[in-house]
Amino acid sequence: MSSNPCLSNINGTIRSNALHDIEVAGYRYVMSTICIFGVVCNILNLCVLLQRRLKESPYTYLTGLALADMLTLMSMSPVSIVRGDSIRHENRFFTLACLETYIYMPLANYFGQVSIMITVALTFERYLFTTYPLRTQSFCKPSYARRVIAIILLFCAILNIPRFSSETINKRIGYESEFNPNSCRTHPFVIKYSSTNNSHIGQCFCVVGDTKAGFSPYKNYYYYTMLAINQILPFVILLFLNLSLIKRIQISNRYTLAELTARQHININSAAPTVNTIKQKRLRDEQRLTKTLVAVVITFLICNTFTIVSYPGLVRFITQKKYPNYFNAGFRIQKLITNIMLLLNYSINFFFYCAFNQKFLDTLKKTFRIGNLSCGCSSSEHRGLSTNLSMNIHTKIATTNHYISNYHGSSQELNKSRRQQQQQQKQDM
Repeated sequence: MSSNPCLSNINGTIRSNALHDIEVAGYRYVMSTICIFGVVCNILNLCVLLQRRLKESPYTYLTGLALADMLTLMSMSPVSIVRGDSIRHENRFFTLACLETYIYMPLANYFGQVSIMITVALTFERYLFTTYPLRTQSFCKPSYARRVIAIILLFCAILNIPRFSSETINKRIGYESEFNPNSCRTHPFVIKYSSTNNSHIGQCFCVVGDTKAGFSPYKNYYYYTMLAINQILPFVILLFLNLSLIKRIQISNRYTLAELTARQHININSAAPTVNTIKQKRLRDEQRLTKTLVAVVITFLICNTFTIVSYPGLVRFITQKKYPNYFNAGFRIQKLITNIMLLLNYSINFFFYCAFNQKFLDTLKKTFRIGNLSCGCSSSEHRGLSTNLSMNIHTKIATTNHYISNYHGSSQELNKSRRQQQQQQKQDM
């Protein structure tokens, strides 16, 4: 007896309960956990990157990247609910499925593309800065980075317009014996609650989707173009630029090691920072920033490889002859793994920043000491107020004692003068 009767019917089906359970666990627990974790990490990134200390143009790009990654994760969160198979009310499920199809998934694709383009722009800037440092200083500025991000937002918005209006979804309801789950976009389930028709209770339900007729002739051209723009072209560009940056980091490491050895032989013990030490510190910060970018790009390349090999049209073209059932069976697990890898890519940049960028780490520590400092300032203010009050009281007491002593002193002098006058009068008599 099948644990989910809607997965089997009289015609037979290639769906299985084992695959269903793996998918449900992956979307319901793994993906939702990664989304929450990633949103928190990107909020921490924004709290640090928005500090005035990190005002260089690369940190402007990283701020836009953190915001795009956070919005991508937030847009993917409803997907884990829809595909997590936890709702048994057909109207509520269909409403959430509509929101996922028409709003959340297009937004996730849009912000994901923005994240990719910002990564490419930042890598390209780092490559030019390390190759032509004198010629590129004019446009390696935060204002230029903000303009580039604005252009990326507009460009990606234009490219993603068809995603918001190209798909349509409908309900499919039927009895277990005649229900065919093969074309369902969501996991079929037995309806337990219905607000429109009580006769639907006990029947199988799922959501089916299709491409709108007006967009159908252009569907393949559009999605293959987006595959080239979002995955293949960035993969090639980032791979080439990243290899160049890795070589430059190796050369810079050798130069830094030789310089430190030379300084140890010279024994420079000057306490005041010279121009050379300030310049060396700046170069070290630039080197750490480049290492951070290299780590981010390597993670992107790994996750992007999963995305390219999991493109539905490509998978269908490769497997339709020898493995015709793979697209409806094994590809579901492959797509789940790809989604998990993408979410991890949007979530773990915070750890790369902390591991490779000392300036980011120092700013992080200072940022989250503000609360303690404010408490310390308030307590010091209270201590200062109490000290001032006690000093005022002691001053007033001292002033009063001074007046009293003056009064006693003046009275004694008057008595003394009176006695002298009396003695003088007696002598005159």
